[in-house]
Amino acid sequence: MTIKRNIDIARLTTFGIHAKAAAVVTYSSLEELEQIIADKSLPTPIVHIGEGSNLLFTDDFPGTLLINEGDSVEFIGLDDNEILVTADAGIPMDLLCGFAAEFDFWGIENLSGIPGSVGAAVVQNVGAYGVEFKDVFVEADAIEVATGKHRKFTLDEMNYGYRYSLLKSQEWKGRYFIYRVKFRLSEVPNPKLDYGNLRSSVGESPTLAEIRKAIIAMRDSKLPNPSEYGSAGSFFKNPVVSHSEFERIVAENPELEIPSYPAPDGIKIPAAFLIDKCGLKGHQLGNASVWHKQPLVIVNHTGNATGSEILALERLIVATVEKRFGITLHPEVEHI
Repeated sequence: MTIKRNIDIARLTTFGIHAKAAAVVTYSSLEELEQIIADKSLPTPIVHIGEGSNLLFTDDFPGTLLINEGDSVEFIGLDDNEILVTADAGIPMDLLCGFAAEFDFWGIENLSGIPGSVGAAVVQNVGAYGVEFKDVFVEADAIEVATGKHRKFTLDEMNYGYRYSLLKSQEWKGRYFIYRVKFRLSEVPNPKLDYGNLRSSVGESPTLAEIRKAIIAMRDSKLPNPSEYGSAGSFFKNPVVSHSEFERIVAENPELEIPSYPAPDGIKIPAAFLIDKCGLKGHQLGNASVWHKQPLVIVNHTGNATGSEILALERLIVATVEKRFGITLHPEVEHI
């Protein structure tokens, strides 16, 4: 376990924005996490972060950032050709996707290339190419910050939705730290190829490794390399509108072929399409810009963007899309 004070956190997030945290604590075991929670001398609030790939620090942080460096992962074969995976919450999600592909364990290959930790995947319900983490989630072991008590969160308790879980709600946010995650994979091939142009990229009977390779290639072709341009990946959620609202948008924009996907609460419209049709692809505001290949992404264009510059560009995008289409975009990236 290490404790560092007054630390520049640019290297701890993929946005690479310079800000300072009063303390940064790394740990690699449950015992160390229990010690940290019991230590009342650490600056508050205490926020648990993973790979820092979905965070925007809008200013200096007066509290403590926790980072799980545990690297334990276990695969157990079950009787029904399923594999139970138990992993420390700090393990990078893509590392697990790579392990699964190597062993031909199906279920998370469509999540390949997503930056962030498996613990963050649980809270955020990360998703890509027609698959969400809730599709494989079993349970998570967590510890309550205020009391140090342990509890499990099951699939039914997590109340999963689009980029949402119980632990993102106003009431539960920050109350528990997840330290271990369990999820199920399968030895039976079950490719999910119906999203975007994935099927045409891999054919009708691809191997798991071929799907993973194709998805990573598609992500790399659209998204900036964080080592060159800092970003938090997809910045906005794809909006879901009612059927009547969708009909209004179509009627008001007859010149556009508006892409849409069925959603439990209505119709999902790609936010990238809306931003693009507002003419904002590549738009630069100070040191921040909309990525020229994928308008869903805001980048630290010069490497010197501040949190306030990212916020200003975010607000411009939201206001422009709302004026043009009557749809309010909401950020997927967590603001701290």
